[in-house]
Amino acid sequence: MYKESIKLLRTHGIQVEPGLTDDEVRKIEKIYSIQFPNSLKEFLMEGVPVSDGYYNWRNFKEDNIEYIKRVIYNPVKYIEEYPEEVDWYREWGEEPECFSDRVQIVKKRLMDAPTLLPIYAHRYIPAYLDENPPVISVMGVDIIFYGENLAEYFKVELGEKKHAEIDCQKISPIPFWSDIIDL
Repeated sequence: MYKESIKLLRTHGIQVEPGLTDDEVRKIEKIYSIQFPNSLKEFLMEGVPVSDGYYNWRNFKEDNIEYIKRVIYNPVKYIEEYPEEVDWYREWGEEPECFSDRVQIVKKRLMDAPTLLPIYAHRYIPAYLDENPPVISVMGVDIIFYGENLAEYFKVELGEKKHAEIDCQKISPIPFWSDIIDL
């Protein structure tokens, strides 16, 4: 399914190693306490990009594991440290006047958010049960969609599709993250 994405990466000079095995997927999911969404799992079983900026999930050296764990935690850490930067989403109800109440609500909603798994630099895919979730770009609370799904994301990232061509109407909402996304 992701042969075209792998071909596209290689065409743009991205080094891609052979895909992960079932055993490697299980090991990675255990190490990071995650479950890959089907699309990312299928992609990584087709090939693992290892060029600069990509995350080498197959590298089980302690420093790489700690690095990926930090990258996974970064979006959550930022919002935990700066909840006041999150714009209030009207579907959450009336915004509390009390700052501490507002912060508590944002943090509680964050707890229910799916884990974001890094793909490249600050591009993430949510780890939840959507068959083919979107890809988002996360810099603090500056969050935008970067692809309707993983295959379309690579086209955008590599300049084969313009960011403005992303069809946001086709994107499944991501709990919490879609609420605070810049549209």
